[in-house]
Amino acid sequence: MIRHSKTTSESWLKLNWKKFRKDLFRLQCRVFKAIRAGDKRKALSLQKLILKSKAARFLAIRQVTQLNAGKKTAGVDGKKSLNFNERFELEKLLKSTSDNWHHQKLRSIPIPKKDGTTRMLKIPTMADRAWQCLAKYALEPAHEATFHARSYGFRPGRSAHDAQKILFSNLNSKANGINKRVIELDIEKCFDRISHTTIMDNLIAPKGIKTGIFRCLKAGINPEFPEQGTPQGGVVSPLLANIALNGIESIHRYHDTRGYRITNNTPSKSIVEPTIRYADDMVSAT
Repeated sequence: MIRHSKTTSESWLKLNWKKFRKDLFRLQCRVFKAIRAGDKRKALSLQKLILKSKAARFLAIRQVTQLNAGKKTAGVDGKKSLNFNERFELEKLLKSTSDNWHHQKLRSIPIPKKDGTTRMLKIPTMADRAWQCLAKYALEPAHEATFHARSYGFRPGRSAHDAQKILFSNLNSKANGINKRVIELDIEKCFDRISHTTIMDNLIAPKGIKTGIFRCLKAGINPEFPEQGTPQGGVVSPLLANIALNGIESIHRYHDTRGYRITNNTPSKSIVEPTIRYADDMVSAT
């Protein structure tokens, strides 16, 4: 038994992770380019390839079992971690059922907030997390090609520091005159109230991924609002929120520094940048 365990661990450690990352990135780049070129059919075909990709499966399992911060948090199955043999078994399960994945229920953990209330963190099982990560690998490049330029939260290659830099550029003394203002927009209970219909209607994905995402959303529903909400402990939830909120950055009407509303005929140099969004937090700085 010890010999088998050692062999399994060595097999896992000797996997060519560098080649896996390169293969996955190449496929994701092709998905991104296909959406930018308007070839949705090709993009969906490439997303299916990612879902069936051995490299993507192993990287997803590695991400949720070794790299993610919440890797030691158990779902309803009570599993806090997977040994090497269980990781290989999960890879086989993903290979055979990734295009028809059934989610288990979510484990609810109350998290206290600063205002004295609590929010419910809903944790999927390790297997469900691995499938969500695999689906995210296919979904993310397609939607990155369509996301608004002023969206910074939970996106590859972007961070809170990028949002801060834009705010600084808009608010420093040399920009947009001497009169400044900051308008904060807050979406109350955003993750709890996002419409499932909005997410599904805007999802760029083949049928297998769409079905899995729909089951993921329904696994953690609030009985009072069965058609709303994304589980906040899910790997794919931040991406789904970005998909639903994409375009809301332009909701605030543009004004010039004197307070007059800018019309469509106003020269572009006078137009103020749209709202800056980080997940469900938005700021308009002019």
